[in-house]
Amino acid sequence: MTKAETKKDDVRSLLPDTDGGVFLVVVDDSSEFDAALRRVATLVKQKRGHAAVLYVIEDEGFLHWNFIEKQIQRDKRAEAEEALWKAAQRFYELSGCIPGIYIKEGKTYREIAQILNTDPTIRALVLGASSSSSNPLISYFTGKGLSELRVPLMIVPETLNS
Repeated sequence: MTKAETKKDDVRSLLPDTDGGVFLVVVDDSSEFDAALRRVATLVKQKRGHAAVLYVIEDEGFLHWNFIEKQIQRDKRAEAEEALWKAAQRFYELSGCIPGIYIKEGKTYREIAQILNTDPTIRALVLGASSSSSNPLISYFTGKGLSELRVPLMIVPETLNS
């Protein structure tokens, strides 16, 4: 069946020819993140795929003084938007592509699992690893959170040159 013969209600028929799916990267300000982003940029070009960047606003459970809580939430949202904007710009510089963007609130590992289980286009979770410190997401998803992954986990060492 050619692309022209696909059903009109098949959304995939409207997308450009890609076969690599979406590579999800969790945004933070570490050097490991930059290594993961560089690797995803390379994969997107090689596999004709897409990328998505995720920033999770951790819920700290501050429930005192409504005004202060709302201000803290606004500040965290602004911080998340700025971090995602910088990540998207960096990814565009590396790949020439614009990534999808996710902003979530809650526990990072839970939000990642929720996205992976609801977005069938995601093909891999890509996390950066440092030789000098442990990454709590890598620890979680290679341990008790392994059963929550329906996609491969790609661990990129921060020293990898893509």
